[in-house]
Amino acid sequence: MHTKFGRTVRATAVALVLAAGAGIALGAAPASAASAQFDVELSSRSSQRPDWNSAAAETKPKADRRCVALYGFRARDTQPVDLAGFPRGDGSWAWFMKWQCNSN
Repeated sequence: MHTKFGRTVRATAVALVLAAGAGIALGAAPASAASAQFDVELSSRSSQRPDWNSAAAETKPKADRRCVALYGFRARDTQPVDLAGFPRGDGSWAWFMKWQCNSN
């Protein structure tokens, strides 16, 4: 009788640990809406400001991946927010598209 109870407790503990691990792997977190902003660098090095739509199209896949990495299955709605450039020391420019990522 004692052995069966111990086996049941161990099986339950293993099931709980696996369920918790699956929740972490899927990005489970408290069900509250959250958002984050982050920059994604463009490939352009020109001093001329890139076109907004082209910059958004180039950086959206990376922004979507980063949003999913942040919020897992709760990731929703990546939106471009800003486009900014900064001169580099070699005469070229670094351009960044700022994205906002929302969770449900």
